[in-house]
Amino acid sequence: MALTQKKLQDLKDASLTSLLHDDAPAWKAKAKHSYTATRGFIKEIRPDDVVPLLIAELEVTPEFRNYLAKKKLKQKYWSEWFAELIIDRFWSELKGG
Repeated sequence: MALTQKKLQDLKDASLTSLLHDDAPAWKAKAKHSYTATRGFIKEIRPDDVVPLLIAELEVTPEFRNYLAKKKLKQKYWSEWFAELIIDRFWSELKGG
């Protein structure tokens, strides 16, 4: 589930890194929510532990769904990869509190 260089390049090509950058506080809040919920049942939490819950949240987030539709990104992996990107970008802040 880790964010690889190939995934990162594909995310850049699809402008999903820009989507993250353009509203970083909102995406960080979603990551924090997923982190806190996951932390409730996993004490030694790792990035990949948080990703599934964040994916579930992204899949019902109108802004994300609309972006994917507008860009014609229909593959299911975009939610997973974007979640991995979000966790990768904010992991140190999430762990810090």
